[in-house]
Parts: sequence; structure tokens; C-alpha cells
Amino acid sequence: MLGPLAVWTDDGVLVRVPDTKVRALLAGLLLGEGRPVSISALIDDLWGDDLPVNPTSTLQTRVSQLRRALEEAEPGGRDLVVTQPPGYVLGVAADAVDVGRFRGLAQRARTVAEPRTRGSLLADALALWRGPAFADVSEAPFARAAIDRLEEERMVVIEEHAEARLELGEHHLLSAELAEVVAGHPLRQRLRAVYMRVLYRSGRHSQALDTYHDLRTRLADELGLDPAADLVSLHQAILSQDPALAAVPAEASAQTNLPAAMTELIGRAAAVEHVRARLRSGRLVTLTGPGGVGKTSLALEVARDLNDAWLVELAALDASAGEQDLLQAIRNLTQPDGKRMLVLDNCEHVVEQVAAVADKLLRAAPHLRILATSREPLGILGEQVWPVPPLGLPSSATDSGAVARSSAIQLFVARATAAKPDFQLTPANTPAVVEICRRLDGLPLALELAATRVRALEIHDLATRLDDRFRVLATGRRGAPDRQRTLQAMIEWSWDLLTEPERTVLRRLAIHPDAWSLQAAEAICPGDVADLLTRLVDRSLVSPLTGTTGSRYRLLETVRAFCLDRLLDSGEFEETRRQYVAYYEELTHRNEPRLYGHGGLLIQASDLYREPRPATSTPHGGSKATVTSLDGTIIAVERWGQGPPLILVGGALNERTDFTPLAVRLAPRFTVITYDRRGRGGSGDARPYTVVREIEDLTAVLGQAGEAAFALGVSSGAVLVADAAARGVPITGLVLIEPPFILDGARTAIPLDFSAQLDKLVRADRRGDAVELFLTTAVEMPAEVIAAMRSAPQWRNLEAMAHTLAYDIAVMGDFSLPVHWTAAITVPTLVIDGTHSAAWRRDAAQTVTDLLTHGRRHSVDAPHDMAPDVLAPLLEQFLL
Repeated sequence: MLGPLAVWTDDGVLVRVPDTKVRALLAGLLLGEGRPVSISALIDDLWGDDLPVNPTSTLQTRVSQLRRALEEAEPGGRDLVVTQPPGYVLGVAADAVDVGRFRGLAQRARTVAEPRTRGSLLADALALWRGPAFADVSEAPFARAAIDRLEEERMVVIEEHAEARLELGEHHLLSAELAEVVAGHPLRQRLRAVYMRVLYRSGRHSQALDTYHDLRTRLADELGLDPAADLVSLHQAILSQDPALAAVPAEASAQTNLPAAMTELIGRAAAVEHVRARLRSGRLVTLTGPGGVGKTSLALEVARDLNDAWLVELAALDASAGEQDLLQAIRNLTQPDGKRMLVLDNCEHVVEQVAAVADKLLRAAPHLRILATSREPLGILGEQVWPVPPLGLPSSATDSGAVARSSAIQLFVARATAAKPDFQLTPANTPAVVEICRRLDGLPLALELAATRVRALEIHDLATRLDDRFRVLATGRRGAPDRQRTLQAMIEWSWDLLTEPERTVLRRLAIHPDAWSLQAAEAICPGDVADLLTRLVDRSLVSPLTGTTGSRYRLLETVRAFCLDRLLDSGEFEETRRQYVAYYEELTHRNEPRLYGHGGLLIQASDLYREPRPATSTPHGGSKATVTSLDGTIIAVERWGQGPPLILVGGALNERTDFTPLAVRLAPRFTVITYDRRGRGGSGDARPYTVVREIEDLTAVLGQAGEAAFALGVSSGAVLVADAAARGVPITGLVLIEPPFILDGARTAIPLDFSAQLDKLVRADRRGDAVELFLTTAVEMPAEVIAAMRSAPQWRNLEAMAHTLAYDIAVMGDFSLPVHWTAAITVPTLVIDGTHSAAWRRDAAQTVTDLLTHGRRHSVDAPHDMAPDVLAPLLEQFLL
């Protein structure tokens, strides 16, 4: 059997063959291949030297069990096991066994000269293999020789199949497949020969030579042999680049109507390989994505390596066309049952008809494959959807390596150079080029349209004018389809296919400057928003975002600009803005981000579409200095005012600049000191950032004050300053804002592997997701709040500190109360919490207060507001 031993009835029902020995008996009879197998041979096969008391009788029992299993599966099945001297024979036809069918197909293929039919027969033969031959008894000595023989036959068929496909010009598809086979069978010379030809014809000449040298070395080292003469000749032909090696049969090269490539496809090499892999494992692959993302270009690049791929362009087909119209359009080009691939391009406006026709064609033509491009999936059984992403954008305009690797930058520069030969990417224009690529979402069509403008516009002028992108990029590309001539036309093509409820939701969603949650969408959109949003995602107009919690979405900036215009035209802008502001103001009052120093990110979201407010000046800018910690780390420090020193220490994601408004407010009464608690990680210091080092840094900053100081800590920063006081650091008074101890079952405990989860996300360059996971898990901010915070520009500052989050978990330890504080902390301590905070936070504040000898508690009776005007009077009253 070509795989684990299995038996089926004529109706395809799997037959259960019980007992290991009964299965071994069946394997022994199958290996007889229609010849009688003696009783002595079967006894030896089943038991070897470990014989039962009565071997012959025991064998007869096993034969009876096998006959019973076959009879229960199908009447008359017991008669398949025939008693025939000198033993038993399995009375089944050769073509009823996988091995027989495999050999029959292989033999038929060898009588066929035409490569397509030969390759199809060989493919059918290989499809019979379900795993290693006779896998159930692969360790049994009686099966070893037969298994080796069958494996050799399989390898020969693999080689013949590869040769047939090479004749058909399928070298690009073969290169990846054969690499794995060659690695598993490195000494097969025929396999190496076809692999060398595949690599050479794929343009990988040096790799073709390398694989020959690898074989020659292995043969000499392991077998003491030289390569065969035909392989040596092939090697010489590759060295001389014999034209005959690159020739593709005329029959193969003629069987396509694909247009020749006009330009190099940039940034899609990996995508091409992925789609090819999908086509090898499935018969229908649909490339989806927004307009202008390059679905057609990718599909054509994949299909050009297949000599029998035919393009069916559907954009010109009327949306009211029926299935018969579509079938006729296909048949006007080719007979699909005689082809191996159809490329159905631009299916979105006739997606229902395409789905029905594709389903019928695939069922009727077993060798047919379909590669479709559409702004939404076809939605039929067997479809594999491949969303085509925009080109990659650099993570930073100042990282030259990231810029050089960015496929979006590479495309823009290539097209700009084609439009203006003296154009070059320089340090001076790199920020503008990065901004253009980012504002255009990495969409190839938009980048190509923008690149042509460098003939008339200086690159910085082009970047500053993208707010009016539809006018700046209004000139179309000659020869392109109407829907691809301009950005406006590209999006209008999708817009026109929407229902009115879908258009209403889409234009209202454009009020969001960046990401939003489902709840935010429901607050400003009518109807069944979840269903409409799903349909817009399917149509590639709304992009779902991958995160650690909750569902979030965004619009490509180009789509958003278009939809904002539609929102203004609809007369719904003011009402949508009112609902938008109301939602975020309610969200602000319902949750507690301001208590932890990040409220500005959430408040800002509701300010984005308010009427402009008069600018007010806020005095800021303390004197800046640096101090050196015990381990040599340089720490930035800032000081404000005159009076007793007061150091402000933030939590996991606070920067010293977060305290600037409070420092300015306290400056008349205190010398306020802030420091860059996370500067150590930001400076690239790779040494472990432990709690001890946190204490050392705090001590160094306090030392600059020249005397003992008061200390205020927020969240985990509160735990840090309290522990510093307990360890004897000269702190004369403490203010602790909600130290986050988990003291009861009122909230979920922090997972034991939480730090490892954060580090894994950071290593995967998912820094924003690491911050989100921290805030939702450790701080318990709702995902709905995080969706709003991620829309703010300052979110990038939080992402920059993501690698330090694990340090904050180390400060908190196991989030249990440090009982040693009772004896070790003797200074006056004020514990502050908010009246609207979670119950477990308020309980923790009270428990910490009770623990400390000189502890007092104050609850701020304001909705999560630790604004300077609220906090400053409390500090002045307590500390002075």
C-alpha cells in the first residue's frame, strides 16, 4: 500500500481491520502481488523467532479474523482470502490495489510522447501515494525489500514527472518543489540533472553549477564515484550557456495570451512564491485587496511561468451580465477543459456570476486551475483567498537600512528615475519620499502616479501637496484601463459597487483619523454596523488590524480622503462629528486612562474635530542636566522651581515629559525633578535592567538634589519609590498614586509568562501590540479605549518604550503586598486613588495605607482626573 495500510469497499467505505497481527497478515498477502504465500513464510512474517505455542493454528485464527472483517464490510468479502497450496493468496485484481494502479499509470505514461498527457498520467500515479509505503509494517523485516523497491519506483516517477513538466516550461514552479526532493535524495543523478536544467532555465545559472559540484563531491566522498557522462555533458553545456538548454518548446510557449511584462515587478518576489504554492495545493486562488494594490500585476507574474495560462479580462463585462455571458467570454478565448489555468481578472462587479461559473468549471474539468483577482472573495467551496498587501513601508525615515529595504521606496524611486533620469534618493530628500509613500499607503498604483510628477514638482513640494492628492495625481496613465488612470477613478470603481447603507457607513467612518473599534463605529453609523463593516472588509475598503485584544479597523489614507469628500457632500459631516465627539467624551468619563498619565491620548481623539480653540501658552522648559548612575548609564534630568526637592517617578509607559504640566504647576513651591526613567533602554544599553538598577538610577537622581527629597510615584512608579524608601534611599515623604497590587480575586491575576509574552511581541517588531497587551492585561484598560489611544500621534512614544515593559513587571514582582514596608517605611506617606477607579485599585490603596505606620489615604473625587490643578493642592498641603 502506498501509505498506511487501508481497505475500502467498492462504495468507498473504509474497512476496519482489527489487530496488529491481522494487519500484518494482510500486508504479507498484498506483498505476494497475486501469488500464493506459504504458511511458513506468513508465520515468519508475523512472529519471526518469537513463535506462539501453535503457530499454524494461530495463523489460521488470524486468517479467520481477516476474512470476517472483509465479510462484514461487504458480502462475499471473505472469499478474497483464498486457501491455495502452499498457503494463502489474496484474490484481488492488480488495479484494485494502489500499487497496481500506480504501476499501470506509470507504464501508460511511458508510452505517450506528448508531455502534457504524460505529465498528467504521472501526476495521477503520484497522487496515489498517501505516505510511506506499507507504513504500518515498515519496521518488519519481511516488508523492507518491497518498501525499498516501491520507494525507488516512486522516485523514478517523480523524475519522469519533473522532466515532463520541464518540457512544458514549468521550470519556475518546479524549482522550489525539486529543491526539497533533492535535499532528501542527494545522490540521485537523474534527479540532479533535471534540477540543474530547471535552475538554469529559471535564470539561476550559478545555483545550477553549485548543485552539480555538490553532487560530484558527495559521490566521491560517499561512493568513490564520478558523475555519469550525461551529467558531465550537461555541466559543460551550462558552463558554455548552450542555447539549447534555455529553449522552451514552441507548443508550450504559444499556449497563452498573457501580455508581456512592461516593467519589473518590484517587492513581490515572496508573494509570487506564496501564490504559486497556493496553486500547487489548491485549484482556486483568489487575490483580493483594495484598488491599486497590484492584484493584476501579481497574478500575471505568477501566470507567466505557466505556458498554458489564459487571461480573461472581466472589467469590460457589464455588471448585469449573466452566467452564459461570462462563459461565452471565456470560450471566446479558450476551451477551459483543455487548459490548466485561467486568470479571471477584475471579478468584483460580477462576483456572483464568476462564483457560479468558476464552481461549474472546476467540477467539470479536473485539471483546471483558476487564479482570480477581485476586491472581494468569490466565496465558493475550495477557494483559497490571498489578500495582496500594500508594499512595505520603512519603520523610520532616519534608518537608512529600513529605507533601502522598503519595497514601497524601491518602487517609487524606480518609477521616479524612469520619469526623470537624474532623480536619486538622497539623505536630503529621503524624509519627503518616505512621507509620500506613507501618505499613499504603499499602494503601487498611487506610487507610480506620484512618481511621474517628479518631472514637474520638486519632491518636497509633491509631499506637501498630498492633502489634495486627487487633484495633484489627476493626470491619468495613457493606455491604462479607465479605472486605473487616476486615484479618483480607482476608488470610484469600488464606491459605485456599494449599496447605499454601505456607502453611508464608509463615509462616516472617515471621520476617524486612524484606527477605531467596532463600538466607535456603532456610535456614529446607522444600521447593522457589524454586518456592514464585515461587507466593507470583504470588499477591501476597510482594513482589519491585527492586535492582541479586540477588533479594530482603519481606512487607507487615500480611501479616507475620498470618503471625507463624500461625507461633506452628503451634508452629514456636522452630525457625524457631534456623535464622534460625544462618543469619545463619554468614553473618557467612563474609563480611567488619565489616572495613569496617558489621558491626553484619549482626550485628543475627541478634540480632533472640534472647532479650533484659541492658543494658550504654558510656561515650561526646566533646566536640563544629566547624572551618571552607578553602572555608568547617563540619565537625562530636568528641574523646575525653588523649594524643597520633589522627584516625580512615572509608571511603565511614562516619559519625564508627561510630568511637565504638573512640574510647572508645582514650581512655585518645590524644586521639581523629573528624569528619564526609561532612557537606559532607549540608549541601547543591553545590560539587564533590574529592580536594583532602577533603585540605583533613582538614588543617582536624588543625589543631584544634594539632600533628601520628597518622592511621588504613579502606578508601578509608586511601588519603586516606596521600595527605595524601604531600602534606605534618602526620601523624606512619599506620595503613592494607586500602587497596583492585586490583593484579592476582584480582578484576574497577571499570567506567569506575561513578561515572555511581551518580549515575544517586541522581538516580532509588534511593539504597539506589546503596549496594548500591557495596558489591557496589567492596567485593565478596555480594548475600546486602546483603539482610541492608538489613533493618537503620541502612541508612537509608547511604542518606543515597549521593550522596557518587562522591567515594570519585575518592579511589581508577583503583585502582592510587600509586608516588609510596615517596619521599613517610616516617612509620612499619602496614598491617592480615584473615586471612579476599579474596586480592586481602591482596595489596594486602602490596604497599603493601613500597612504603613504614617500612611494616609485620599480619594480624588473627579472622573479619573489627575490634572495638575487637582493634584498640586494635595501635595502642597501634605508635604509642606
